[in-house]
Amino acid sequence: MTPDRWQQIEKIYHSALELEESQRVAFLEKACAGDEALRQEVESLLRSERSGNSFIEEPALEVAGRIFAQENPESLLGQQLGSYQILSLLGTGGMGVVYKARDPRLKRTVAIKVLPADQVSDPERKRRFVQEARAASALNHPNIITIYDIGSEGGIDFVVMEYVAGKTLGQRIPGKGMRLDKTLKLSVQMADALAKAHSVGIIHRDLKPTNVMVTDDGLVKVLDFGLAKLTAVDSDEGPTGTTQLQTEEGTIAGTVSYMSPEQAEGKKVDARSDIFSFGAVLYEMVSGQKAFQGESKMSTLAAILNKDPKPLSTTIPRDLEKVISWCLRKDIHRRFQHMDDVKVALEELKKESDSGALEATRPGVASRGKRWWAGVLIAVAVAVAALGMAGWLWLSRSHPTREEAQLTAVPLTTYRGQEDFPSLSPDGTQVAFQWCQEGQPCHIYIKQVGVEPPSQLTNTRMNDTSPAWSPDGRSIAFLRELEPRKWALIVIPQRGGSDRQLVIWDRSKVSELTTGPYLAWTPDSKWLAFPYTEGNEEDSALFLISVDTGEERGLTTVPVDAVGDTAPAFSPDGRTLAFIRERAANSDLYLLRLGEGYRPQGDAARVATGNPWNFGPVWVSDGRELVISSGTFTNHTLWRMEVSNRGKPVRLGLPSDNVGAPSICQTGKRLAYGVTKYDSNIWQLDLKGPGRMPSRPVQLISSTKAETCPAYSLDGKRIAFLSEQTGARAVWICNSEGQNPVQLPSFGITFVAGPKWSPNGQSIAFFGVVEGNQDVYVVSAGGGAPQRLTTQPGADAWPFWSHDGRWLYFKSAHDGPGEIWKIPSQGGEATQVTHVKDGADVPQESPDGKFLYYCRGWPFAQSVWKIPLEGGEETKVLDSVHPNALWTIRQEGLYYFTAPDPKGASDLCLLEFVSGKIRRILRTEQNLADFGSVAVSPDGRTILYGQTDVAGSDLMLVENFR
Repeated sequence: MTPDRWQQIEKIYHSALELEESQRVAFLEKACAGDEALRQEVESLLRSERSGNSFIEEPALEVAGRIFAQENPESLLGQQLGSYQILSLLGTGGMGVVYKARDPRLKRTVAIKVLPADQVSDPERKRRFVQEARAASALNHPNIITIYDIGSEGGIDFVVMEYVAGKTLGQRIPGKGMRLDKTLKLSVQMADALAKAHSVGIIHRDLKPTNVMVTDDGLVKVLDFGLAKLTAVDSDEGPTGTTQLQTEEGTIAGTVSYMSPEQAEGKKVDARSDIFSFGAVLYEMVSGQKAFQGESKMSTLAAILNKDPKPLSTTIPRDLEKVISWCLRKDIHRRFQHMDDVKVALEELKKESDSGALEATRPGVASRGKRWWAGVLIAVAVAVAALGMAGWLWLSRSHPTREEAQLTAVPLTTYRGQEDFPSLSPDGTQVAFQWCQEGQPCHIYIKQVGVEPPSQLTNTRMNDTSPAWSPDGRSIAFLRELEPRKWALIVIPQRGGSDRQLVIWDRSKVSELTTGPYLAWTPDSKWLAFPYTEGNEEDSALFLISVDTGEERGLTTVPVDAVGDTAPAFSPDGRTLAFIRERAANSDLYLLRLGEGYRPQGDAARVATGNPWNFGPVWVSDGRELVISSGTFTNHTLWRMEVSNRGKPVRLGLPSDNVGAPSICQTGKRLAYGVTKYDSNIWQLDLKGPGRMPSRPVQLISSTKAETCPAYSLDGKRIAFLSEQTGARAVWICNSEGQNPVQLPSFGITFVAGPKWSPNGQSIAFFGVVEGNQDVYVVSAGGGAPQRLTTQPGADAWPFWSHDGRWLYFKSAHDGPGEIWKIPSQGGEATQVTHVKDGADVPQESPDGKFLYYCRGWPFAQSVWKIPLEGGEETKVLDSVHPNALWTIRQEGLYYFTAPDPKGASDLCLLEFVSGKIRRILRTEQNLADFGSVAVSPDGRTILYGQTDVAGSDLMLVENFR
């Protein structure tokens, strides 16, 4: 179709629209003058307009304009698209047409991608695309193309992005592959870009050489984050050629040669799919050939599912081949699990390559002459081996990636319940640990490695926790919970016998610390470090106590913005104390220098680990490194880091996630750690029968990851909830049947919790953490960047909308134990609402707007209170509410779960405001989810709650740890 032809259709169409339908027939006969094809084109547009079947409810003319622009890309040259001036055509492909354009407002050159008409024809598909593109636009990273704008003009949908002068990676890969140094330089940048995207829950889904731009000076820019979801064109040509095929299980989208096996089978993909695609790209970079290539698309898919790539050239370093091999493993659980790990491995190889230490060819493939010289070199090496061994051992520490990948963990305990806080004996032959069995107190056990069963060391009706084996091997220290907030530090012979209390303290904050273990012996076994709350202090500092004399003295001073110091660990020479400083929104690693008698020298210094939450540091036996559990609040793994130069942490090559505090024996040959198994789901209870009798609860929202914290919209048609499906906790939305879940972008906000709908159903408030600051945010239910509302120092949490939507109440802990504040929902200055003696937590306004309800008592059973919003004294409403604040206010009363009994059972009850009576609705034997809530539908006929369906932890053991 030519531009003149299109203008003719447009003119006749507009004229026909102004006429009554009875007049159009005669008009078209005259206007089209016997041109039947012209008449059919115009009538087709008129029918589409009349029936309402036009694309995405646009006027039919605009739809036709979009199709015309796609079929005739040159037609836009020299034209204005929105506020952008189209300069030239850069390329075409299955994902659209790309133009070079000028932004006259900012006087910069941009690239504009005009999307194919059929990719955004469906309203829901377009909405999801816009949401994903908005999320991708927040990826502020030097190796990711920046998205500037998303627009629609005259039926043409387009994305405006950073213009990069250069060539695609596909154009730069020679037929025999790239040089090693260039491969590593470019691949490290690609891995860094993907790691950044994955860290905020964005998956590429269509990584390939033509989606990577490389400038002339070697800068990498990854393209098209989020756009692969739109793919529906079967084309292998052009810069973004993709294909979509139908399988028995679902629809698959992506470029065939670079698909992961799970993508090829139409299964749900996560970040590990990108890792496979990255491996395929890396394979092509070093070899010049595709890793998977068949005579047809289906044969290529079959190769991805069933065949391994051809072996790489023997000139490729073995360690690089291993990285590629681990990326391309078909079993998703045996593949690299995190792009961060891939990046670290490539960085190590690049470092060795730049220094000339990386082996260019593999052993066994040298020429005869080279083998002769190798023999001479071996003879020389043998002569100096004794002198070089110590240096080799030290150097091997500086390149841990290859070592860590060879670590193997085996189960140490597999008992029912939870086994935590392993502490290996000095020789590594035994392990002390805490074992909590269902319905029983936690006790300390000792297990001979490889021998069953373990022996019970403590046996009281109180909880014992956090055992620590003394360096001389004679004693085990632990904490005993005498009653809520009252603890004793106890020492007992490792073979059993009478225990001895060293100190007892009331009002302890130990229960509020999330990081353990809590005890550490000095290397001479004469002193113990522990978190201690002195007098009326609010925070737990680290203290030192003499095992022989009972002398106490302080080690650390807790700053006002911290919750407390915990998880102490003395270096083998006793000159450095590692510990964790907890804040409401993160926990950091600190080092404190010690002098004679373990006296502090100066202030403790924070050590950056790159992760917001850090747990249980432990020293490697030579004192040069620490091993630490580190990651997000809900998912952490083991890392090791050098202490002297505070080098970048390296993740241990262990398959476990959700790893607890590690322990290393003094000989350094064994490492033990705990692995948590946890899955919570959202359950639904119907009260629709006669007398509102409850039905049997059913699972409404579930996955293999944790779902919790449900919240109904005011119309009852949608549910907001928290999910960790993508690896990091985020806010999701689904319909009232639990179907069609959609994740809202969090733009790097971590530790997300407490979602609540606005009264008009257009926004969701939640709280989360960015760079250690915990604040309240509001995000549109349709997606987009969240708006940060609170900026005051301290931890702000648990937002709740006022009944008219004008205010958001929240708990702020920047002053004392925490009070309730409120802030305008559109942003502004926060004002304090409560001024109560013992603090206030988790606010909720009554439906009539007259009272503010809140609770206190965490981490123990809660009490619920209320205060008139017009002023007055607070009044206690209820006692013995679940510690996780599982309660909500309705017009008819207060729904809540009771504090669990010793076996973990809890009752769902209703406190009726009119009668003052408490009615039990349901008894559940299951543990209720952490960070959960109870949600009642607007009609009062459905209740949602989070339930822990899988819980437990086991201990793992690594032999020959180095």
